[in-house]
Amino acid sequence: MMNRRTVLFGLGGALVLGCAGAAGRLSMGYAVPAGDVPIGLSERELSIVRAIVEVLCPEEEGLPGGLALGVHQRIDEEVWSMPQALADDVRSAISALELIPLARYGSRLSRLSPERRVEAFEWMLARAPRVVGQAANALKQMCGLFWYARDETWAAIGYDGPWVKTPRPPPSSVAYAALLAERRGA
Repeated sequence: MMNRRTVLFGLGGALVLGCAGAAGRLSMGYAVPAGDVPIGLSERELSIVRAIVEVLCPEEEGLPGGLALGVHQRIDEEVWSMPQALADDVRSAISALELIPLARYGSRLSRLSPERRVEAFEWMLARAPRVVGQAANALKQMCGLFWYARDETWAAIGYDGPWVKTPRPPPSSVAYAALLAERRGA
């Protein structure tokens, strides 16, 4: 015979299992290809950044794509060299941009098709709550800056290059490059 206690216990168990399943589903499916090494970001965050770079810096006629140029790895470098409080803010923004599309598109940003990802990102930039739009805009600006900073894009946009011909990277870039080479070689 079923009593109220048994029904509530069963519903509570079903709720716990449902929540655990949903949490598991949201945390699965993040992997980065060989050669991409998360240093400043987690593997999950770098995977999300790859999905964002793929739609914001697509390969077009005469212009290489952001993934081919390593824009996502450059964002990882930038986060690695930031003060901890700022890096935490960027990581939080990346995580928020991943989950916000769940409410409107029924899926995480990185699991949407590239066409739907563009649509979702444009929605976040234009119509999402202000803080979401600011986070999306910040990542868009980082992608654009690091994409245009690569000399492979200069000829296509009519830029002759910097006046200073010998690049002098900051110490943080040198340290990151050494760490990246070490981890790729391991």
